[in-house]
Amino acid sequence: MKVDVSLDLYRIFCTVVRTGNMSAAARELYISQPAVSMSIRQLEDRMGSPLLVRTAKGVYPTAEGKLLYTYLEQALGLIQAAEEKYYQMVHMEMGELKISANDTVIANFLLHYLEQYHKLYPDITIKVTNKTTEESLKLLRNGAVDMCFVNLPIADTEDLEVLPCLEIHDVLVGGEKYRRLAEKGIELKDLPNYPLMMLEEVSNSRRYISRYAEENGVVLNPILEIGSLDLLIDFAKINLGVTYVIRELTRELVENKLYEIPVRPPVPKRSIGMVRLKNVAMSHALQGFIELMHLPKK
Repeated sequence: MKVDVSLDLYRIFCTVVRTGNMSAAARELYISQPAVSMSIRQLEDRMGSPLLVRTAKGVYPTAEGKLLYTYLEQALGLIQAAEEKYYQMVHMEMGELKISANDTVIANFLLHYLEQYHKLYPDITIKVTNKTTEESLKLLRNGAVDMCFVNLPIADTEDLEVLPCLEIHDVLVGGEKYRRLAEKGIELKDLPNYPLMMLEEVSNSRRYISRYAEENGVVLNPILEIGSLDLLIDFAKINLGVTYVIRELTRELVENKLYEIPVRPPVPKRSIGMVRLKNVAMSHALQGFIELMHLPKK
C-alpha cells in the first residue's frame, strides 16, 4: 500500500515522539501547538490507525507508531546527512577533483594552479593521473576524470569542449656539444644529419612534429624513441643527441643547461588545452578550478 504523506508530517511526528510532548515539539519546530496536533491527526488519518497515546503527562507511541518512528528516524537522519553533504560540496567544503595530463604539463604548468587550489579549498580531494594525450582522452570519455590537459590539436572533438590554456612552441635543443649550432641554427632539411631523439609515436607531440617535417618534405628517423620527455632532456644534457621540447615548459632552457637550436622553418605554434565532456554538468569542485585558471565556462 502506498500512502501519500508529506515529509513535514513525518518530521513533526518524529519530533513529538522524541520530545514526548506536543508543546515541546511545537517550540522546537517553531510552529503552534494546535498546528502540531492537527498534523498528527492528519498523519493518523492517512496511515489508518492511531500512532500516539495521549496522556495528561504527554504522549508516547503506540506499537504501530513506535515501528513507524524507528524507520522514519533513520530515514530523516539520512536526509539530513545528505543535505549537509550537499551543502558542503556546494560551498567547497568537500568534494573531489580528478585531472589527467602528461608529466611535463603537470610539473611545469598545472602544479602552480594545483597548489593555489589546495590552499583555497583544502578539503577538496585532488586526484591527478599521469597519462599521454590519447590515454587522458580515453579516461575522460570513460568518466574516470573530470577534465584533462592535453597537447593540441586533437581529432574527434564532437563530444568534447576544448579550451586552449597556454600557447606553446616546439623547439629543437641540444647540450654543450651543440652550443655553436644554437648560435647559427639549421635548415629543417639538414636535421636528418644529426642524432635526433624523439618521443614514441603514440605521443601527440611526436605526431605533430613528424607531420610538420613531412609537410616540408623531410622524414625524421630518430636514433632513439622513448616515452619520457624528462629522459630525452637528460640524454640531451649529456650530448647523446638533439631533441624537441616545449620551450615554455622546459626549465633547462632558462637555466642554460640546454641550448635552443633555431630550425628553419620553425614548428608552427600550438597550445595546451583543457578538455572536458560536452553537455555534462560540472561539479562545484571543477567549476572552482576553472575559475582559478580564469578559463571561460561554456
